[in-house]
Amino acid sequence: MTQPETTLSPAQDDLPVSLDDAVDPQVGEIPAPHGPMTGARVLVARKMADIVVLPVGILTANERALAGDILLQILDKVDYDLRVDLAERISRVPDVPETIVRALITDRPDVAASILEGMEVISDSLLIECVRHGDPAHRLMVARRFGLTTAVADAIFEFDEADVAKLILRRPECALSQTAIETLVSRSTVDETLQALLIERDELEPAHGFMMFWWVGTSNRRRILSRFSLDRSTIQEALQGLYPVMRLMQEPDGLVKEILDLNDRRHRPRGLNGEVVSMDVVKRTLALARQYPSEEIIEALGMIAGISRELAARILRDPGGEPYAVMCKSLGIARTDFFEFLCGRAEGVFDDGGESALSPERAEELLDVFDRMARDFARAVLRYWDWNGNPRMARVTRLIAQNTNV
Repeated sequence: MTQPETTLSPAQDDLPVSLDDAVDPQVGEIPAPHGPMTGARVLVARKMADIVVLPVGILTANERALAGDILLQILDKVDYDLRVDLAERISRVPDVPETIVRALITDRPDVAASILEGMEVISDSLLIECVRHGDPAHRLMVARRFGLTTAVADAIFEFDEADVAKLILRRPECALSQTAIETLVSRSTVDETLQALLIERDELEPAHGFMMFWWVGTSNRRRILSRFSLDRSTIQEALQGLYPVMRLMQEPDGLVKEILDLNDRRHRPRGLNGEVVSMDVVKRTLALARQYPSEEIIEALGMIAGISRELAARILRDPGGEPYAVMCKSLGIARTDFFEFLCGRAEGVFDDGGESALSPERAEELLDVFDRMARDFARAVLRYWDWNGNPRMARVTRLIAQNTNV
C-alpha cells in the first residue's frame, strides 16, 4: 500500500507525546523495505528536514537547531538516495543549520552536488572544510562556484590537482594570493599547460616570470620578456647618491651593496684583476663560449658579464639560446656580431660554423628576441637571475625541491 504524504502541523497539541501515541491511524504501520528500523529512520529524517526548511518566524532558532541536530544524528544512517533527496531540498533554503550543510557537502559527490551547485551562499569556512575533507570531485565543484574567494582557492591549491588548478586559473575574476602563485609556479616545472595560464595571470610578478623563463618553451619565453619589460630609471635615480658613499666605506653593508649591484645603471666588463677589458675581448670571449664552453671560458665569461659562474654556466647550457641573447644584449654587443655568434662565424675565432651553429631560421628567431630588448632591461633580467637573496625566488626554489623529493 502506498504511504500517503504527511504534513507538518505547527500545533503542539497535535504532536504525539509518547511512542504509544505515535502511530497515525491513517498511515498505519511504518514501511520497512530494508529492515525493521529503516522505514522509521526515513520518516524521522523527512520530518526533521520538513522542520529545518521552514521559513524564519515559523519556529525559533533554537528549535530549528534541535531539529538540525536530530537530522544530523540520523543522516549518515539512511540510504544514499534519501540523502540526495534531502540535499536537493535543503539547497533551495537559505537558513539551514551549518552542521547539516557541512554533513551534506562532505558526503559523496552526488550528495554534495545539490548543495555545492545549488545553494547560493555557503560560508568560506564550510567550503574550505569541504575542500580539505572531500575528494577531487568536491574540489572541482567548489572551484566552479560563483564568487570563489582567495581563501577557498588557497585551500584548493594545497592539493596538486592540475585540472582543478587550471579551472581556477581560467577565471580572471578570482583573485589569487601570492602563496598560491608561488605554489603554481613551482608546479609549472612539469606542466606546460599550467605555464601558459600562469603567464597570463595579473598576479604573476617579474620574479616569478624570470624564474619560469628557464623551464618554459620558446613562445612563453618571448611572452615573459614582453610582459615583464621594466624600466629601472626611477629606482636608479633614487639610489644613485648611495654609490659614492658605499665606495668610500671601508666595510660596506653587504645587503645594500647587493641591492646597488642589482640596480646598477652601467656595467663595465672587467678581467681577472678588475681591469676594464675591451669590446674585442668581450666579443672573442662570447664567441668562444658558444663553441668551447670550457671551465676557463665559463669563469672568464662570468667576470666579463658581471654574473656568477653558476649563472654563466647555466646560460651556456641552455638549449634554447634566449638567455645567451639576454647576456649579449646586456653587454652591448652589436646585432650583426650576435648573429655571427649564433651562426658559428666570428672573425679570429672560427669562420666555418661548428657543432653549436644554429640554423639560419633559429638564428633569426633569436635575433628578433635580441632586437626587442632594451639594454638596461637585459641587464635587469641578468640581475634577477643572479639574485640569490630574492625572497620570492627562494620560496619557489624550496617548493620545487619539496616537489622533487616527494
